[in-house]
Amino acid sequence: MKVHRLHLSLLFAPLLASCSMPDMFASTTPHKIRLKDGREVICSGQPEYQEKTGYYRYRTPDKREAVIRADEVAGISGRGA
Repeated sequence: MKVHRLHLSLLFAPLLASCSMPDMFASTTPHKIRLKDGREVICSGQPEYQEKTGYYRYRTPDKREAVIRADEVAGISGRGA
């Protein structure tokens, strides 16, 4: 059974497109980071813990990258939780 190149390109095109746009499928559900001092930080999507640095990396609602020290965090929850 011979598979045509056109069919292969149509099959793999969405995969290649998703690799070139990694944020396209990233979670943008708002989350809340509760700090030990009582403050709350709202972020767009799930914060990512950076084990090497000991910081959480997150995106602010206005699409800026930010970090916060993990030892200042009391908890993280989804916005609706």
